[in-house]
Amino acid sequence: MERGLFFFDMQQAGFNFEKLEAEMISPLAGHALTEIEEYIAGLLLRASSEKPFRIADIINYVGLNLHTTIDERAVKEIIRSLRRVHKFPILARRSKPAGYWWCTSATDMEEFITLFRSQALDELHTLSQIVRHNYPDLIGQLRFDGTN
Repeated sequence: MERGLFFFDMQQAGFNFEKLEAEMISPLAGHALTEIEEYIAGLLLRASSEKPFRIADIINYVGLNLHTTIDERAVKEIIRSLRRVHKFPILARRSKPAGYWWCTSATDMEEFITLFRSQALDELHTLSQIVRHNYPDLIGQLRFDGTN
């Protein structure tokens, strides 16, 4: 069989299909998670954009199944860690139906990117306005490149 000019042999290029398959079958495999991180990630794997888990739901399920008391701040910290440290595609929405879920589509991710970016830009704009109004001498020190 002749291959077209633009055919790209992913196996020859070193693409690891076994790893991709394993991650699709069990996305938590290979990640060093605490019991509560694994439990929350597992909950979110069962959620969807149409039926996300609210923080109150997560708190209740953790209490019932892990016999652990957890508050809203702790849930948010765990989800942040699952995103930052483990790179899990956990999305959230404030509008109805509000909650968290494991992203399974590019469409959901595109919507989340738009929302997340606008929230971040709004926070930076608010910070800039507060500093500009109250501490104008510091405005030149604001950098939004992640360093300070």
